[in-house]
Amino acid sequence: MRIARPAVFFAAALTALTVGYARAASEARKPVADSAPRLALVIGNAHYAKLGTLANPGRDAELIADRLRQTGFEVTSVADRDLKGLSQDVEEFAQKVKARGPSTVAVLYYAGHGVENDGANYLVPVNADIKRRADIVPQSVSVKRIADRLAASGNTLNILIVDACRDNPFPPGVAANAIGLVPMGAVYGVFIASATGSGKMAFDGEDGHSPYTRALAEAMIVPGERLEDVFKSVRRQVRLSTGEQQIPWESTSLELDFFFVPPPPPPSQAAQLLAAAKETGNVALYDLLIDRFPASPESVQARASAAELRRGTTAGGPAAASLVLDRARQMRTPEAYDLVAALFPDTPEADEARGAASRLREITVLDSAGPTYEGRELVQLIQAQLVRLDCFSGEQSGVFDAGTVQGLRRASRLSDERFLWYRPTMAALRALKKVDGNDGCARLNTVAAPRCLRVNNEDFCH
Repeated sequence: MRIARPAVFFAAALTALTVGYARAASEARKPVADSAPRLALVIGNAHYAKLGTLANPGRDAELIADRLRQTGFEVTSVADRDLKGLSQDVEEFAQKVKARGPSTVAVLYYAGHGVENDGANYLVPVNADIKRRADIVPQSVSVKRIADRLAASGNTLNILIVDACRDNPFPPGVAANAIGLVPMGAVYGVFIASATGSGKMAFDGEDGHSPYTRALAEAMIVPGERLEDVFKSVRRQVRLSTGEQQIPWESTSLELDFFFVPPPPPPSQAAQLLAAAKETGNVALYDLLIDRFPASPESVQARASAAELRRGTTAGGPAAASLVLDRARQMRTPEAYDLVAALFPDTPEADEARGAASRLREITVLDSAGPTYEGRELVQLIQAQLVRLDCFSGEQSGVFDAGTVQGLRRASRLSDERFLWYRPTMAALRALKKVDGNDGCARLNTVAAPRCLRVNNEDFCH
């Protein structure tokens, strides 16, 4: 018996480590409260005295201001700001944010000209007269300075969005490398987003709005999308709509989750049970709902439905626990399995449900940890895993071609985790990394291949 004790201690330590890690990850990903004050400053610079007029920044600023109001922000909107006015706007906004308290969420959106100089990014006021690179710093406002000023406000979260570099109005001596904004280092407490990278022009758009702002306006009102996911969606839409000529970027050091539109609350157990009863048409589930949740609004509908079923059918069918568990298997959410465990705590179905819910939550924790990749880099990493598992023999080019799709589809049979095999996703990459190389596609083919013996011109296969 003493020989087994180290294994027991190891298992206990591993369990404690897993629970502690899950708790730490959960705490690190605590969302910003929906009730937190929301303030926004929206700036649209279009009418430049020396650099010409831009078509869409004014309309873009109005669209984003409208979306921010729609998502609960108190918005200050200004247009065509000169150097003094732009600097003053930022300072007054930072003071306002600080006055509203540490829980405040602040958004500063800018549309207009922007420029990069010696690795630093600048917003260009409407009175700028930039004829040489030496004119940039004294006649522009540093993006880094704005980020630092917002960070000094001491609030929970700041979001700085720059849709700049609409065209190239600068003289040749300035414009060689000045267009586009260079990706910035992280500023604590500030999420920085830019419409395009260094040396690249951001399109002004031909339908009244820039591709970047239009994509942002659509993505930010999707319920339940985290801030980072909103901008991933924006990057994808802009990349596709511009033929990969414009690739937005973000810089972040955030430790909290933020939703422009919070996710809908999870359905109550009564609502889940009612849905299961409707799907199966089993009167036992309606009876269970009435018994467990008699005061719920769902019980009213359950009584009527149960009475109708009794008039038209006879009793019988699978046990209620099995029905609810079958539905949980189809939905594959922790909440669906939790319902089984709560309603039937001392049954074999509850044991299976608890294990399934725990595994799903562990996957969620793992998926929220570590670096994330996208685009060509993500495809290359997936291809490397497919090669390791003998599911793909093509070139690791980063192109999600037919061979990669076929390999990923074959590899999906090696894992119990569900992921999309027809799209490159982080879920697919993480699932592939967990598969032992000895359990790759070569073994899958061997196991699947029939073994035949030919006797008297007749094949006997198994």
